[in-house]
Amino acid sequence: MLRHARGRDWLRMPDRAEYEPGVKPAPYLPIYEGLLAPLRWRRCAILELGVWAGDSLAMWRDGFPRATIVGLDVQPPDVDLGDRVHIVTGDQTDAAIMREIRERHAPGGFDVIVDDASHMGVSSARSLQVLFEEHLRPGGLYVLEDWVTGYQATWHDGGPVQETVSAATLDRSTVEMRWDVSVPIALPSHDIGMVGVVKRLVDHVARGTLAYVDAPVDAPLSIASMQVFDGIVALRKAGG
Repeated sequence: MLRHARGRDWLRMPDRAEYEPGVKPAPYLPIYEGLLAPLRWRRCAILELGVWAGDSLAMWRDGFPRATIVGLDVQPPDVDLGDRVHIVTGDQTDAAIMREIRERHAPGGFDVIVDDASHMGVSSARSLQVLFEEHLRPGGLYVLEDWVTGYQATWHDGGPVQETVSAATLDRSTVEMRWDVSVPIALPSHDIGMVGVVKRLVDHVARGTLAYVDAPVDAPLSIASMQVFDGIVALRKAGG
């Protein structure tokens, strides 16, 4: 078991002799500490999609000593992490498996859901469709990891950025701005793969305004807030 520090660095990945590409990058851990500190000593339920060798499950187990931990993977590791950690074989978009996991391990819903699985836009969007409203508790946190794969040309659904990212081009628009004429002005930017999903979620955060202006809205995700970090997006569900 890992020692629980009283201040920072209370979330730690198990030490490994060799680097494993599926482990969480070190900069993610202080972000998680800030997001999840209120749950540290509470009874709670954490679901992680995509668990690689199980290192992150061990980290959640040790960082949250009263939590039930569930990990799902299409090829889960053969490891025993104790009575509070449950590892399930399955696909992140399978609604039936998600319902079974929730009924068995978190009948009241999950407090935290972490998507560290495919890092592909369509798959991650489908997991959100399956999990966010039905299986995440009100006030719960849904985290999308490694959304920056959408910037990588070598990734399955990623692509290269087509222009230099610069403060100087922040005002670049599709038409010239005129104060005497009211016209919609688009500000185009990279929207491939996971990056596109993250930007699409902004519309769900604005669902109240969209309804006010009579925009087409049909059962958007009830996102209360959205925090964007380099590599992590945290969605707080409304109602908590």
